[in-house]
Amino acid sequence: MTDVSNGIGAFVLVAVLLGLTTLTWFIARRAFLPVAVHNGVWAVTLVLVGSGLIAYHGASIAAWGVLLVGLLFFSVGAWGGVALAARKARSADLAPRDHALVSRRVLLVLAGAYTLGFGVYIWTILQRFGWETFWFHPGTIRGAAESYLAGVPLWARLLMYVGPLLLAILIVPGSVRNGLAWWWRAPAAVLLAASMLALLQRTNLFAGVLLAVGALLLLYGRARGIDTARAWYRRRWVPVAAIGAIGVGALLAFQVLAGALGKTGDVGSNVSPALSATGLSSPFIYLTAGVPAFLSLVDSTNGAWPPMGGPRIVYGDYDPQTFGTAFFEPVLSLIPGLRTWNPVAPFVDVGTLTNVYTWLEPFYRDWRVVGVAIGAAAIGVLVAYLYATRRASPARWWLSALLVSTLFLVTFTQKTNNTLYLVTAAIIVVLGFIGSRRRSTS
Repeated sequence: MTDVSNGIGAFVLVAVLLGLTTLTWFIARRAFLPVAVHNGVWAVTLVLVGSGLIAYHGASIAAWGVLLVGLLFFSVGAWGGVALAARKARSADLAPRDHALVSRRVLLVLAGAYTLGFGVYIWTILQRFGWETFWFHPGTIRGAAESYLAGVPLWARLLMYVGPLLLAILIVPGSVRNGLAWWWRAPAAVLLAASMLALLQRTNLFAGVLLAVGALLLLYGRARGIDTARAWYRRRWVPVAAIGAIGVGALLAFQVLAGALGKTGDVGSNVSPALSATGLSSPFIYLTAGVPAFLSLVDSTNGAWPPMGGPRIVYGDYDPQTFGTAFFEPVLSLIPGLRTWNPVAPFVDVGTLTNVYTWLEPFYRDWRVVGVAIGAAAIGVLVAYLYATRRASPARWWLSALLVSTLFLVTFTQKTNNTLYLVTAAIIVVLGFIGSRRRSTS
């Protein structure tokens, strides 16, 4: 089958995304923000893929069609989520609440829990690798694969999962009951972000940053709406300026850690001179490579399972149908003897080597195009429902922000089934329960 050029495929899908976003504004406006974020991230990524700045391989029209199904059904699901939430959304609007999730005392407890977990991590790493390796050769530590965390007790790693939510609470104004001055929040947020860089991976830091961005977008929507009693809510530029500053800081952190770990994203002759001159090849690949990888996954005819027990890094276009063991791997992997799909997927050559396949990957691996349609629609329903009813409670507000934050990674990887995000959601629910009990007894 003749491949469709990336430029043509991207142009068609971007046109569809623009149409879906416009249609959402007229028929399901309560879902506009999550749909606009989802479609906007896809549109920007597709434009970059089609630009030819990296000579990614082409794909069949069938592969582009499966991708189109995923993009279309997310918006359809979001429209359904708004319809499902219509009555709840109206009642929530009558009695809006703020988004203060924690008190100062609870914030201090969260900070103490994270500090304990991080302290155990640092002590373990330094005992194993030493100060000099940690400071001057961090790539050597990461070269030990994920086993570099093997000596860190599970309870300490779970405590470090508090970090992303804690970072977002410190960044987003109004997240602490009775307030917390910016001269406390800003230094604490910087210190916390620096500690996340010391984890020698970008997952926790970017989870916190994206959660903060999602929450700030919700604040921007509120600044345009009914809850304008507080002075800073009336300053609609505040959330926008904060998002811009966070974006610049996150990009710098990304580049610093990439350089320290030797992840430069060099793809040789496939990268254009214009892109190479910017020094942004690495973030460009992280943003875009998942799209051609997903297309190659759809086009793959290799139904074998990747080899087990061999080298940590596996290469190949393995594409067995996994029947639910890809998306539900975090839970099913706990069942002894059950073969589940390893979330660390094999690397595939799409013009550069990558092992990320967009957030549609587990849906396609499990149930092919039907899974893509149902999975994308289900997430669309959930994120739109929570967004439309977010004012019902601080916990629901933060769960909505958490789901919106996953939309920034749609062209990268699936996070709604990720352990870190599931733990964060559980923490939000617990904190919301504690807050509701406190309000009912006061």
